[in-house]
Amino acid sequence: MPEGQSLAHAQVTAWMDAASEEGLRMQAVTDRQFLALGADALKYAGLVLPDQLHAIASNELVQALRDYTTAGGNTMLVYDFGIFTLNSQQKPIYAIPTSRLSDLAGVDYALYDDLREKSTVVGPVTAMRSTMRQLQVPPGKSIAYVPAGRAQGESVPEPAPALRPESALPLPPGGMLRSAAAPVDVLDTYSGYLLGNLVYSSFVTGGAFKGKTLATSPQAGLVAGLNQLGRGQVLFVNLPLTYLKVVRTDAQPMHGFLHYFGYNVLQLAHLSSVPQGIPGLTLNWHLDSFTAQQPTLTLEKLGVFDDGPFSIDMTAGPDAVTIGDGKGWNLDNNKVAQDILWRFARKGHAIGSHGGWNHDYYGLNASDTNQGTFLPYLEKNLESIRRAVSHPLRPYLGLNTPATAAPPALLPAAHKLEALADGHLGQLVRQYSPPVGNNPTWAMDYLEQQGVVGVYFAGHTGLGPTRQYRDGQLLNPRIWVFPVTPAGKYATFEEFQTNKVPRQEVIDWYRDLVDFTISQRTTRMIYMHPNGANVWPDVLQNLLAYAKSRGQENFRWYTMPRLADFMTARREVQWTERRESAGVSGFEASHPASLNEMVWLLPKTRYAYLPVSADGSATVLDRGTHWAVRAGNTRQVRFTARLRLDGTD
Repeated sequence: MPEGQSLAHAQVTAWMDAASEEGLRMQAVTDRQFLALGADALKYAGLVLPDQLHAIASNELVQALRDYTTAGGNTMLVYDFGIFTLNSQQKPIYAIPTSRLSDLAGVDYALYDDLREKSTVVGPVTAMRSTMRQLQVPPGKSIAYVPAGRAQGESVPEPAPALRPESALPLPPGGMLRSAAAPVDVLDTYSGYLLGNLVYSSFVTGGAFKGKTLATSPQAGLVAGLNQLGRGQVLFVNLPLTYLKVVRTDAQPMHGFLHYFGYNVLQLAHLSSVPQGIPGLTLNWHLDSFTAQQPTLTLEKLGVFDDGPFSIDMTAGPDAVTIGDGKGWNLDNNKVAQDILWRFARKGHAIGSHGGWNHDYYGLNASDTNQGTFLPYLEKNLESIRRAVSHPLRPYLGLNTPATAAPPALLPAAHKLEALADGHLGQLVRQYSPPVGNNPTWAMDYLEQQGVVGVYFAGHTGLGPTRQYRDGQLLNPRIWVFPVTPAGKYATFEEFQTNKVPRQEVIDWYRDLVDFTISQRTTRMIYMHPNGANVWPDVLQNLLAYAKSRGQENFRWYTMPRLADFMTARREVQWTERRESAGVSGFEASHPASLNEMVWLLPKTRYAYLPVSADGSATVLDRGTHWAVRAGNTRQVRFTARLRLDGTD
């Protein structure tokens, strides 16, 4: 960071939060601190040079970064870092003829002297599907790339020779994913829910890239690649990652590339983002109107809700589209609906509020400027759901915090007490989903005040649970938002059916998503409505059966509050890794309450031998490609791990 940069600024906390959510340890350093380190900078596993924060850089800093990398340091260079130098009048100007860091990137970029305003362009970002998965892009968030204007069967233009993705196979339009049927790796592009192909800003690049290409753009050239410089490596990312997360509610690229840098390049140990290190999915049901009542009962008879647990949210008012239409659930006066929610709650599903009393009217009309009109809708809906699933005394029992906050010795008793209260007095309402994805900032403020901890989110699509960066700032830090993962442009059964997406493609997508969470040891959120699910019950049952077949130690269903509580507790974990002796790393971790369910994942590519917990504070499991070190019900954990002979700090 530049000197004087506030650590509390959203552009800084966005990166620190991303590292934390990806399970990585990251420290902010200023120019002066980095320059003072000299050769000691190599003790850091890697260095991130972020966009937006540091567009101006001195020649001294640029040379120090070059020296660090050529001496064996690993660097992640992002977009506009250091593109400006200062002229004799101390005004920022582009370096001529190209960025001073072009040798680190492996290509020329920031070619303002030659291209002027055309030095940046907007276009799709493409990468091989296998690479997209390594970048944490789940199935459906990337789809097969079809060049603009290309008719089915038309030849594909050749990319620049240095950027040619090997084995690229663009697919014709008409299908959604084609993933299970694809015999080889295919060229994918980022896709957005209800938007289709997404476009991003990148610098036009020039020259032949001799490194490992990760992503390209038909308009810009190289978007991301690994370049060798001396004894070090550079991950060049030609995308405005900070801007995308903080302003555009598109955090997936930042998290994905930071994940790739930490795991694929640096091979670091990391703190798992799922309880006990067991991946899974969150299935969020939206019960919009009375038309969902019979489909819900039918699915219940089919045993769908014997699975899970799921997150289930209802719009409770008497109307659904317009005022007075009588098409809503009318929960306060609908004994059948009340019994449905009570049965679901007793089975362990999390029950929540779905917006503001009248699904479409609220969803299509609430905005940041009409809180006075629509806050009462939000309040009535939440109170109606509470009446249906909770005894009036439930909020006053002192159990509003997750049981994991209890001291270790009291943890088992706290879990039993919490389950007893939920079973006899009903559960607290701690999750929410906005109708039509419309979530004004005042609504989130109100929900945070009411103890809601997990919220369906239409931004940051394709990402796991994350903090709400929006409109240039971090909002509602006590809430975890759950971005929807789409299947291309669509996400629900109704959308698949209306747009004639073949059944088998949806089945394949759901299965691919289950497999993705397992292979990447992560979690994602999908959502659906009973109405559409009741039309394709075989597709839903196939998903549930496939998930169950993966085994409880490999896949689980998680509710939003369950993961939100875990992520909140996880943020309080403090841990270190230090070299204790030649070839041995020592790990220490602590938590003010308990490390219960926390797991460290150590890649075998770096940590060759079984880690050892001498004091028995952790257990070690062999997970194939990595070791899983699982903490017990304790405040402190210690273990050691031997590195491969060529391992480095």
